[in-house]
Amino acid sequence: MARRILAVAALGLVVTLGSAACGTDRSASDARSVACRTSQLDWKMTRLLGKHPDGGAATLSAENNGPKSCAFDGYPDIDVHIGKGPAADGKPKRGAAPVHVELHPGHTVEFPLFYEATAAPGDGCEVSAAYDPSITVVPPHTKDGSSVRMTDAKGRHVRAQVCDFDIEVGTPQLR
Repeated sequence: MARRILAVAALGLVVTLGSAACGTDRSASDARSVACRTSQLDWKMTRLLGKHPDGGAATLSAENNGPKSCAFDGYPDIDVHIGKGPAADGKPKRGAAPVHVELHPGHTVEFPLFYEATAAPGDGCEVSAAYDPSITVVPPHTKDGSSVRMTDAKGRHVRAQVCDFDIEVGTPQLR
């Protein structure tokens, strides 16, 4: 009887150690995910109207439309430009936390964007909506980007306008 109890206890220990060695905990599976690539992400940029509690002028979101999870390690590169002329570039907001997001298929990561969208009286904008600027977004750790159209909350195309040289990218949220 004592041998049977000892054998069952030993088997339980082997199963427990085996599952730990196979990486069944979440942090081990996160480390094995490959970086999110342009081809598996659907990007959207939505202009926000009025004053919002976080002060963001827009949100940038990426949905994983691929069949597997991917790691989103870092901030996306954003470029709003008019041909080869005026441009505004994205950079992480001062004090923003480092980003590591495990993005599962069908899930979305959303970044708040902070910039002046309207000019002060008598001033102009670096990137004017009058010229319908282009927007390019590149995920971290890749070189290939995607063109993105800015929309309003109802999905209608609106022209981007940035009255700064920089677009600050805030800490992301999973949706």
